[in-house]
Amino acid sequence: MSLDNIPLVSIGIINYNGMRFLRNCIDAYLKQSYPNIEIIIIDDCSSDGSIEYLKSLEKENERIRCIYHSINSGGPSLAIQELIDEARGKYFQWLACDDYPEPKAIEKLVKLLEETDNDYAYCNFSVIDDKNNTIAHWGYRLPTIEEMVYHVFTYCSGIIPMNGLYRRDFFLKNNISWLIYRNNDHSSDTINSLYFIMQGMTYCMLKESLINYRIHSSNESQNIAQRLRTSLSVYDFIIQNFDEAVYLPDINWQQENREEMKSYILAQFYYNKIMDYLNLKGLPSHLRQSIPKEQIINYLEGFVKEGISYIHRGLGQGNSFREQLLELEEAYKKL
Repeated sequence: MSLDNIPLVSIGIINYNGMRFLRNCIDAYLKQSYPNIEIIIIDDCSSDGSIEYLKSLEKENERIRCIYHSINSGGPSLAIQELIDEARGKYFQWLACDDYPEPKAIEKLVKLLEETDNDYAYCNFSVIDDKNNTIAHWGYRLPTIEEMVYHVFTYCSGIIPMNGLYRRDFFLKNNISWLIYRNNDHSSDTINSLYFIMQGMTYCMLKESLINYRIHSSNESQNIAQRLRTSLSVYDFIIQNFDEAVYLPDINWQQENREEMKSYILAQFYYNKIMDYLNLKGLPSHLRQSIPKEQIINYLEGFVKEGISYIHRGLGQGNSFREQLLELEEAYKKL
């Protein structure tokens, strides 16, 4: 079959000590129904035999090439940036090595993007265990940017997945790459979903479950300390880039002292988050059971600093909320 008129798709597989699942992921791409695929595997300084396996694999298959990090980058973002730079395809997708696509995933996503002018196409997910058994399904929808901002700020979780198929030209035209905000390199999908749409990315979806997402004991999302630090960067990204009426729509913002009121409300927001976490609210049940309550306060220093910074800002913006800000400052001191 001639591949001249079939768009090349670049696949990025991100690996760090994932030898247990790596072969499964690579095989799933090599067996795709879509014929024109290159596979770029980025290894983040593995020590479990992955590197030796990958070096032998790229010698055997011309569709596979690898990038080897000499120092562990600590997260997936550098690898995604490298994929955007190194990809030769019209489209690209990235996936962690423990996940894998269904056999017709790329074919169906390419068809959708070829039939539309959208920059990004995504799908529903099947959630799998260590043995590839399906244990749940994640369904998505097509939200507006305002709906996304409100949902993310309210629940601190993404509303669309970022492991779909991208039109690479979107990144080239806008001179952008995968964003690392406030040096946070974990669960940065959520911030990048907002960032890309801010840059004009258009998106569409298929309602089929074409990606298998694996949940197991070593998932980064199960680390409470990192989860809380990630939440801080997500909240701050939204606060710095969107109008407060979008992420806090239930408040009457039409007041002359709006900036002072905003500082007070955000200081109160961070204080409420601290109290929720201390009472084990806002954490999944499997995380609530994994750490003593008294240890969580050690992870909340960033929330305290953010809240106090808004108190100080508000105290310099007027007197309408001065009493409330001073009372809240005392509450912070007692934490």
